[in-house]
Amino acid sequence: MTVQADIFDEWREQVLAVRSGRWQPERDRAFWHVQAAKYDAGQPELPNTVAWLRGQLAGAGADSLLDVGAGTGRLTLPLADVAARVTALDHSPDMLAVLRGKGPPAHLEVRCQELADALHDPTLAPHDAVLAAWSLAYLPDLRGALTGLRRLARRDLFLLEDDGLGSPHVTLRRTLAGQPRPQRATGLRRALHALGLPCTHLQITEVHELTFPDTAALLAQARLPLPDAEVLDVLGPYLTPEGEGWRYRWTFDVHVLHVRGEGA
Repeated sequence: MTVQADIFDEWREQVLAVRSGRWQPERDRAFWHVQAAKYDAGQPELPNTVAWLRGQLAGAGADSLLDVGAGTGRLTLPLADVAARVTALDHSPDMLAVLRGKGPPAHLEVRCQELADALHDPTLAPHDAVLAAWSLAYLPDLRGALTGLRRLARRDLFLLEDDGLGSPHVTLRRTLAGQPRPQRATGLRRALHALGLPCTHLQITEVHELTFPDTAALLAQARLPLPDAEVLDVLGPYLTPEGEGWRYRWTFDVHVLHVRGEGA
């Protein structure tokens, strides 16, 4: 019982300590109102993760898929043809507007609703598979979210997160500021264990690459409180000269936590 109380209390404290206040739905919607139009351009593709998920869904014969926190359809759309019924759930109308603008297939239902409300809404039926990718970070009630998602997942629940390691410059910037990112993948594993929900843990490696026309553009992106020469030295292992500019490439791990549903 102590372990159970610890992780859920820790998660809640971390969420409520976020200075942006994005645990308040209206503030998070305001954030996505600004970010929606440019979100896709700043995100790396996830071909290895998509391929693995497609294989899991196809292998299990999933007839329906619920993507929680679907946003612009970054994962929903590449997976949509694997299931006969797909639901994209998000509370940001702006992100879902981008998804709709991509011309989703007719069997994909777009649902604009808070997750906390959706989990108790009888009109949201269980699906064979439920996917929640980076969708729980600002939810104080992790226990309620996980138990609710498990109820909605007839066969498979897939949770995607990271453990605080992103781009080298952002990781270093946060370290220098004394604000390392929470290790959310580890937190989710502890929470599932506390709930008595065994999971399979997989790390999938992906690549992110950016190009910059010159050094000034690279330094502007990095925004590190260090001398320019030191920034270039620190980022050196990830940089390749390209003309007068740079190619900046790094790998990162997507943590996948796979929980079997009661009907699996």
